[in-house]
Amino acid sequence: MDNFNYYVAGRRAYFFGGIDGNAENIGWHLKGKMGGFWLDNYRLFSSYSLSLNGKRVSPTGFQNKVSERIVNYPGADLRILAHPERPLISIRIESRAKIEFCLRQEMDLVWLEDRPSGNISLKVENQDRDTIVWRELEGMSSFVKVNGKATSEGDWLKLSKRGSLEAVIALGRPGKEGYEQYLLEREEHNRRYLPPFQDTIPFWARAGALELFFERDVGCGFVAGLGEFPWWFGIDGVYTCLGLLETPMLELVGKTVDNLAKFGNGLAPHEVTTAGRIYAYGRMNEIIAFAYLALKYAVKTSKKEYLELVDNALSHVSGHLSRKLYPQGEGIVEVPISGEFALLDSACWLYSMLKELRDSNMMKDLKNSQFAAWLLERYDREFLKDWYGKDGLFYDALTEKSGNFEGHFIQIYPLSMGLIRREIGERLLAKMEKIGYFKEPGLIHSLPLKTFEAGDYGEGDKNDIVWSLPTLLAIEAGIRYGRPDLSEKFILSLENSLKSEMYGALPEILPAGGCTIQAWNAYAIALIEHMNSPSPAC
Repeated sequence: MDNFNYYVAGRRAYFFGGIDGNAENIGWHLKGKMGGFWLDNYRLFSSYSLSLNGKRVSPTGFQNKVSERIVNYPGADLRILAHPERPLISIRIESRAKIEFCLRQEMDLVWLEDRPSGNISLKVENQDRDTIVWRELEGMSSFVKVNGKATSEGDWLKLSKRGSLEAVIALGRPGKEGYEQYLLEREEHNRRYLPPFQDTIPFWARAGALELFFERDVGCGFVAGLGEFPWWFGIDGVYTCLGLLETPMLELVGKTVDNLAKFGNGLAPHEVTTAGRIYAYGRMNEIIAFAYLALKYAVKTSKKEYLELVDNALSHVSGHLSRKLYPQGEGIVEVPISGEFALLDSACWLYSMLKELRDSNMMKDLKNSQFAAWLLERYDREFLKDWYGKDGLFYDALTEKSGNFEGHFIQIYPLSMGLIRREIGERLLAKMEKIGYFKEPGLIHSLPLKTFEAGDYGEGDKNDIVWSLPTLLAIEAGIRYGRPDLSEKFILSLENSLKSEMYGALPEILPAGGCTIQAWNAYAIALIEHMNSPSPAC
């Protein structure tokens, strides 16, 4: 069968690698080192291989069982799961043959942290029917328990047994529990947060988000994705959490909001590793979007203390307004724009937040209530006039002298947020379709007006790349502005992406590419459930 990447993940442990067990070439943040067995912030092993009766075997099938993954081999099934809360990965290989399961030893730390130094040699001790392999390094103790024999051969740890083999990889000494007990704990955890199984996008989006809730000593919250972005992001966290507000994962939403607020000093950070290192502080769009999330969370939970985060954002924005009173600074599109500018996505986030404050009757509870009310009155009167160009498209950016059209996907924001009148929205959607914004998989990154570097997302330029998030916004726009056909087309594209790599994982790029699993796809939950409701409102 074709090789593809798969994962298992819990709050404190995950494996990411090829179905054949190889993770040697995964990663560009840590070149070739993003895959493997990660427990907390340590990569303990990079790859694995399986031999039966002395012969290396290759996989023939794969099953995503939500609580566990099953890799099928001729004569054996490899079952693997990550414990929902402990730094522990459990493996069970069911076979009648002599099993040799080999793990490649490689010690690394998360991106931006130094590689551990010192002696990492393994020690082996026999205990009853089990063998314990352990090592200590800089105060960290890791263990491998196997119901068979363990030997170290060069870079490889070989676990062997005739008949079914069970192994546990853990930080801290594992107990007497076995695979079936860990599976029961995983299933119970899933029942707490997930509905009964359905082979649908909303279900898989929930399941994927749950596995991307990471807990470390420094904090906890939804990370962006696997295998390239297993840490916390501002805008990714916002979209993930907005999609989960009406689910049993509301408590995890609150923890994510708290986590981002902590690292952003009351504003949103852009990127924080799970070791607590702030790689970049929040861009203007993230700061406002995060405040919008905090507001929605306050409305949902009646916890008005979260309005402090809204006040923080408004105070920040007040110092970065253009002469036309729109927030200046970077947005979601990672391309350079010279000079002082306000971007469409940031302006839309702020306008949408101000409208939500009014609709929720919470504006009166703000310290910055007068500023917010004044700004909302201005946007109600001037937003369309300022941003809507004579050619029937919105400007991407406003400078002090003019509006600039760059052709980026942020054109969708006034539509996805429902900020414009029905007739204008319908015309804009039709125009976007006519001039080539929509391709078969979804909403493209940019019209081919300029060439942008694709970076690590493949050869060529960004123009034709279809990210899942912009496509979700296009689905939302279609729902709001009378284009259910467009929304249904892109939902079908998402459904097809479920089968593109690891079955059930919604990727970063459509139909496949980037991260195998991307948390922001949780934003699809409410959209698709809305489309499936008896009488959807436009």
